[in-house]
Amino acid sequence: MSTQYADFNAQTLKGLRHLYHGELADRSARYTCIEGSYPDELSGYAFTTVFSYESVTQKEQINANPHMLSAPGRVLKINFQPLYAKDGTPYFEVSTHTIGNAAWHLRKLAPNAFVRSHFAEFSWFGTSDLSNTTATPIFPIPSHDGKQGVRLLLSYDAGRPGEVSPSDLNYLNPIGRNQDYHAAVGSSFKPMIMTTGHPAYDPEFAPEQPLLFFTHLVPRIASFFRTNQPITADLYLMTWDGTVSNPTTPMQVIFDGKPVILEQASAHQMCVTRNYVLIFNACLVLSAGSLIEPVIQIVFVWLCQIFQGRTPRLIKDIYEKLCTRLAAAIPSPHCQLYILSKEDIRQAIASSSKQVNVQRMIDIPWELTHAIADYDDSGNLITVFCQHNVGADPAQHMETADVLMDGTVVLEDLVGLFSGATDLNQVRKHVIDMNTGQLNTTAFPQPDDLENFPYGLNLLPPMQILPYRSRPTNYDLLSAVEHWDATYWVSGGWIPQIMSMRVFDIFRNQRCRQDYPSERLVPEAEYLQQIENSNNTVRFFRLDRNLCLESAYIFEPGYFMAAPIFVPRQDSMSVYDGWLVGQVWVPHQPHMEIWVWDASRPLHLGPICKLGPSPGERGLRPGFPLHSSWLDCDGVKHWQYPDYKVPIVEIPTYLKIFELANMASGFISRLVQQSFS
Repeated sequence: MSTQYADFNAQTLKGLRHLYHGELADRSARYTCIEGSYPDELSGYAFTTVFSYESVTQKEQINANPHMLSAPGRVLKINFQPLYAKDGTPYFEVSTHTIGNAAWHLRKLAPNAFVRSHFAEFSWFGTSDLSNTTATPIFPIPSHDGKQGVRLLLSYDAGRPGEVSPSDLNYLNPIGRNQDYHAAVGSSFKPMIMTTGHPAYDPEFAPEQPLLFFTHLVPRIASFFRTNQPITADLYLMTWDGTVSNPTTPMQVIFDGKPVILEQASAHQMCVTRNYVLIFNACLVLSAGSLIEPVIQIVFVWLCQIFQGRTPRLIKDIYEKLCTRLAAAIPSPHCQLYILSKEDIRQAIASSSKQVNVQRMIDIPWELTHAIADYDDSGNLITVFCQHNVGADPAQHMETADVLMDGTVVLEDLVGLFSGATDLNQVRKHVIDMNTGQLNTTAFPQPDDLENFPYGLNLLPPMQILPYRSRPTNYDLLSAVEHWDATYWVSGGWIPQIMSMRVFDIFRNQRCRQDYPSERLVPEAEYLQQIENSNNTVRFFRLDRNLCLESAYIFEPGYFMAAPIFVPRQDSMSVYDGWLVGQVWVPHQPHMEIWVWDASRPLHLGPICKLGPSPGERGLRPGFPLHSSWLDCDGVKHWQYPDYKVPIVEIPTYLKIFELANMASGFISRLVQQSFS
């Protein structure tokens, strides 16, 4: 091992641990400008969902090979308005908040009843709604003085969307009652209700009528019995107008006269344009093996304890054969994009229809994880910019005893973290002609582009802009930024500590068969040779509209950065007009820092300022950041409790009757006992 590689490996491990590990207790910290000059115009609030090793593997629960995405909902909030200490020193408040939804309350009452597994959590109360994916600004809400606040939504692929307060992040209520959905798995308290991780909010669905779109999936039961294959699901669309009414009845999505059955049960990503709603069959594969194998693991460990480690050979053989049989499924190397017309949706809502038709289905090559879209679709052209994690699946994570590509074993405190990609990742721009169905694609980087190859290593989600109401009230960023004149991305670089041979084998066995054309962008041997370079560090980069590399900031080894947050200047109409805020972890500091770039300048010039803990203050360790959103000051300041209310925990009538009968029987029994005593 060379000295250069040893130093790179050590720095990367330090930074990775700081990124993934965090505190369980919520708290706030004072941050101050530690370098550069803080821009006076920078304002508002950022909200980021965060995950830490400590929250994934809580000791009070049963942990069956948990995935990072099975962590309870937690949000990092950054206040960009300076506050002032008693001595007049300015500081910025940064805080973490655990989301107190139904699962949180039940988990507090009976933590031992919960089993955390892969990217789901189960208990005797049903399937947990973790509210841990995306914070989305929705629906302006008028305050008493005529000003407008903004409501805030948290989503989760295996649960109902839920509303939280943007001021203190208290959980208010889920959207819709249990009976408003088709449960994937039934339960008296918490049925599994599958929706979308990235719902689409449209501020201009109709004049003075914004609307929230989200998908609803119902798994096909027969697909649970297919080993090593993704679970399939029927696709439904739901909408909500933000009033006291519940969401619309699920509308089954129809294509060519038949119900759409997703070949992999994930509609993780949605986007909206002026005239269309886009639903991506994204890469987040759920399989029978991922659900059953952890349960088998629990049973096997229990049997080992019974036999005091001398487990009979037959039980071991059965366990090994079952685990092999239930090997993880890999995602399809393409993504179906279902495009629905808003006009069709308007008519379906008006007629209370239980169906809505697909206007076009586009088959996009290679796995797709996240996407952003131009709001403008003039000329009937739809433009989307997509994160293609080729040879990777967010459902795959580091498991205990995983052997890495260098022959070492994964460190236990990195278990649950996303596994590294096994092929080159790409940003792709797809232009779809809705008149002809033609797809025109541009990609970055190309497989033979060795100079830009590092930008395709472990690609993270893109910077996204989410709708919000700002001053004046008829201005909305989503519709104001008609086109993405540039897009912003982060490449995670080469991370040896999460390169699992097991994950490479999963993709290798399925995609490099002799009777089958190799489904890779870069041959595996060549890919492995190219990534093993200590210059392949984290890169924050900007692509112009044609996906040419415009500028990039290249971090030193061991530095990690989350997907950036865009904070617009007043009345901004371009993603060059504002600031780019990144949460950054450095190997020699255990806490998170906050770096700010001026979007009007080339990124390689570096941040214009950095925020770190104030003197004597302990910085925050929030955990791994996933998705972020931004709200302006007025949106938070003028927020008020909405009129919409739904019980956080619903008690079925039959359980109420049963408990009433149980109480009555106890009363009568005691009466009889005392009468004859």
